Amino acid sequence: MQNINTTYSPYNQQAEDSIVTIPLKSFAPKILLKKTGPQTGCLIYSIIFLIIFAIIRLRGKNLFFMLWNVILKKKRYELILNEGITQNLIYYFFALSLSFSALAISLTYLAINHFDFTRICYVLLFLWGWHLYCLSIITLCSWIFNLRIIGEEASINLWVYHICGGLLISPFILSAFFVKTFAIPLLIKTIVSCLILFYLVKLFRWIKIFLAYNIRIFYMILYLCALEVMPLSVLYRILT
Repeated sequence: MQNINTTYSPYNQQAEDSIVTIPLKSFAPKILLKKTGPQTGCLIYSIIFLIIFAIIRLRGKNLFFMLWNVILKKKRYELILNEGITQNLIYYFFALSLSFSALAISLTYLAINHFDFTRICYVLLFLWGWHLYCLSIITLCSWIFNLRIIGEEASINLWVYHICGGLLISPFILSAFFVKTFAIPLLIKTIVSCLILFYLVKLFRWIKIFLAYNIRIFYMILYLCALEVMPLSVLYRILT
């Protein structure tokens, strides 16, 4: 009986009398990268994001430490107001820009399953408008009803949660640009879970502030509808 040897070759060759040639590619399929968008644009965004984040970290005078103190409620807001917020204002704007860019990218991808630059810009402009709108309403109400203390604390919490919300999910957003296909669903679930949990913590903090200053339930509901529910409805329309 004739002995038949089997070998594996990366090329399709003609079979000889005693040799069976099998293409190697059929035994080693590739796992393609997820085509999430223009890889050059994703790489440029990632580099710019990391550079700005490093500048904030090095030059921001404990900015992230102060944000963490607000979230954990380690210090009263009067002390936080005096800890270099005015000097760090430009870095707060940079941090908020990073946060909103990450949120815009994640929300756009979750809505349409790819990175649409035009849609991302619309969402980014909406987030900035929402932030300025909330600050204006808080400032106006605190002036009309003579509630300066609660207005200042609400403004600080607004900055903190809007900055930390996007920075919290930014590592997963940057990873989604370059990971392989099988990791994308896990990243999406992680991003959604973080956003939902963070938003619930934000609502809980607002309610806690209102209760601490004996704000009526009617005004609490009015605030939540005007500054939380209505903007989310507008954002939903932009994404869909």
